[in-house]
Amino acid sequence: MREKILDIVRKSTYLPRKVLDNLIFAWFLKRSNQWSILQPFFEKDILVVGNGPSLNQTPLSKIHMVSIGMNKINLIYDKTDWRPDIIACVNGLVLSQNKDFFNKTETILILPVRAWYLGVKKRKNIIFVNLSNDEKLHDDISKEISAGCTVTFYAMQIATHLKAKSINIVGVDHNFSFKGKEHDIQKMDTPDPNHFSPDYFKDQFWALPNLDHSERLYNLVKDYCDNHKIPVTDYTVEGKLQVFKKGSIENLMNQNVKFKNISV
Repeated sequence: MREKILDIVRKSTYLPRKVLDNLIFAWFLKRSNQWSILQPFFEKDILVVGNGPSLNQTPLSKIHMVSIGMNKINLIYDKTDWRPDIIACVNGLVLSQNKDFFNKTETILILPVRAWYLGVKKRKNIIFVNLSNDEKLHDDISKEISAGCTVTFYAMQIATHLKAKSINIVGVDHNFSFKGKEHDIQKMDTPDPNHFSPDYFKDQFWALPNLDHSERLYNLVKDYCDNHKIPVTDYTVEGKLQVFKKGSIENLMNQNVKFKNISV
C-alpha cells in the first residue's frame, strides 16, 4: 500500500515540483554554481561507472581515467582505494537515502534542483542542474539536462558536456531481477541482487527499471557520439547491453591514461 501511495504522490505532484524546480534554479541555485570546478575534466577520456554486480569484478584502481560514478557508488569505498572524480545522482529516492554522504563528501556532485529541498546542502563542490521535460541528449548541462529513466543516461550527458575524447563504460550490467511493472516503486525486503552491494536498496524503496526505455536513451547517446566522432566502448564484465561496441576490461587497463583525482 505504501508503495502505491508513494507512486501516486510522485505522479500527481510532478508539475508543481517542476515549476518549483525552475524557480529555485533560476533565482537561487544557478548563480551559486561554480562551473570552473569541472574545467580540469574537459577533453579527457571519461570512465562512466555503473552500479551493477559486475563492478565487483572490475579493477577500478587500475583504470586511470576521469571517472563519473553514480548514485550510491560510495558503498564500494570499503572495497577499493579508487574514488570517482564526479558523482551523478538524479533519482529522488536515492538522493534522500544517500544525503548524509552527499552532505559530507568533497567529491564533485552533479545533482538536480530537488536535491536541495530533499536535504542536500549547497556547497562549493555541488553543481545543481535543471531537469528538462524532454528525453533529448543535452550537451550543455549549464542550461538543462534530461533525467531520462536511468542515471547512466544522465551521466553520459555530463560526459558530452565535458567534451569527452572517449566514453568508456563499466558496471552497466543492464540486467535486473524484479517482479512488477516498470517504473513502479517497491520496497526491497531482501539483499539487493541487482547492484554491487547487497545493501544498495535492501529494506529501502526503489523504482523498477525499464530496460527497453533505457536502450532508447542509450541509442540517443550512440547517435550523438557517432556524429561527433566520440568513441564509446562498453567494458562491462559480461554486460547484457548491446547498444555500444564491446571491449575487454584488460584493454581498458592497458590504456593507463594518467590523471590525478581532484577534489575541491
